Amino acid sequence: MIRRFRPGFAALVAALSLAACAERQSDSYDTFEDMSLEAWIAQHCPDLAGNYQEFGDAGYYIDVIDPGDPGALPINDTACWVTFDFSARDLGHRIVLTRRAPEARFVGTFTKYTHYVPFYRYCGTANTGLSEGTYLAMRNVQKLGETYFEKYAAERGFESRELLLRPGSEVVLYCPSRIVGNMLGDGGYEGQFSLESGKPIRIEMKISSTVKNPVEAEGTAVDRFCEENGKLQIYSSAEKLAEGTLPMPSGPDDPTHPYNLPDKRWVSACDSVPQVYVNLRYRPDEAPFDFGKPYAAGVAPFVSEASMDEIDRRISKALVDRFGEPSYTHIKDLKADSVGMDGKAKIWYIGRFLDGFIFDTNIDEVKQIIYGEVKKKGEALSYTPEEGGMIQAWYYAIPGMKFGQWASLVTVSTSAYGSAGKTGSTSTQTSSNGYSASYLDYLNYLNYINSYYGYGGGYGSYYPGYYGNYMNGYYGNPYYGTPSVPDQSETTVTTEVYTEILPFTPLLFQIYIEPEEEK
Repeated sequence: MIRRFRPGFAALVAALSLAACAERQSDSYDTFEDMSLEAWIAQHCPDLAGNYQEFGDAGYYIDVIDPGDPGALPINDTACWVTFDFSARDLGHRIVLTRRAPEARFVGTFTKYTHYVPFYRYCGTANTGLSEGTYLAMRNVQKLGETYFEKYAAERGFESRELLLRPGSEVVLYCPSRIVGNMLGDGGYEGQFSLESGKPIRIEMKISSTVKNPVEAEGTAVDRFCEENGKLQIYSSAEKLAEGTLPMPSGPDDPTHPYNLPDKRWVSACDSVPQVYVNLRYRPDEAPFDFGKPYAAGVAPFVSEASMDEIDRRISKALVDRFGEPSYTHIKDLKADSVGMDGKAKIWYIGRFLDGFIFDTNIDEVKQIIYGEVKKKGEALSYTPEEGGMIQAWYYAIPGMKFGQWASLVTVSTSAYGSAGKTGSTSTQTSSNGYSASYLDYLNYLNYINSYYGYGGGYGSYYPGYYGNYMNGYYGNPYYGTPSVPDQSETTVTTEVYTEILPFTPLLFQIYIEPEEEK
């Protein structure tokens, strides 16, 4: 009597065996990967052989391109936030993750929806959000090999064989996978290739700056932006009135009301909420904002500062063409009700960072200018402040605006997306007017079954006539052919990229509220 093979039982035995050996195999994989990386360094970067930095059961090789600003404090001087440029590749130089627009364009992953700027991450005494390799490099003394030091000391400005990373430091790390962590990009930052498990990675990193108090830093940035774009008047509650501040005005006739301040355009939206400022006298037909250091990625349309200025001029014209010039010469002359807490405002907006990059808008003409396409037709955003649903800054600012008014709003992250920011993401959907994806997946499943039952083992060994010929003849050869089904009709692949908002990021909004509907 021939016993029938039981694949389920075999799989269970195999799983138990794997579980028993998992720890030993993991150790072996680490050893093999370390040996592979060491051999690669010996062949391709022999100068780095003495630059191995060992920490516990893991380590990495470091190449120091620039030791950094000798007058700046090292990163490990204190817990801080670090801004750093970043590009990760496998050892074949295939990009896995990059913050650089030209590199993303080179590998075909560049999108105009992505804000290609350096990482901004917390680097404290314990690692909470950094790739382990970059964290170890930032927080620890890096020890250079004697031969390496002697060869590059004069050229690169090394003063000692021991150094600490600081602003201006530029390094390349060669890391085993276990101290890299999840290195898959998203939101337009991904490379063309995914990092396979157990593969070493090459990380290019340049430290731009360190910030000890990110809340203070972004507050300073917001205040500076307002001062440089029309001056700023801060209102304070009576108990917190400080030098240079004023109590909140009682109404439009108050000489300190924003309508009546001749030389200050930006004012506090609320006297108890810091650094949420509104410009109630903003007009789209005015000169564009001064962004100080505007976003310029070197890739169209964000080629240079000049191209960013041109984008703003085109946007200003598009807003006037779409909505017309404001119906009022001065906002105090606009005869319209304020939105209030219970009013239903229909809002058109442009959301920007303080370098001018547009991360969101519902205005199609602006989408066309920035992205070169309109994926989804924009609609006015209905917003009733007391019902919420938007960032807190809108809750404080919109009630004081009038129906039919233009305004601009700037806010710190506390009243926006907070210290966590908002993760960028990429979503790809496939649709077809032929066979559905689920049906094709079902056919693929049948092909898998056929490969087991019809080829070289399992039931196929015993019943080749039935399982090998009939199923394979009907569904096609799973290795060399395709399923014998009618050709699919047209297939559409849609990819949507949502812009990342970094932690502690101030935001700017240009806002138009439609006139109130007749009751």
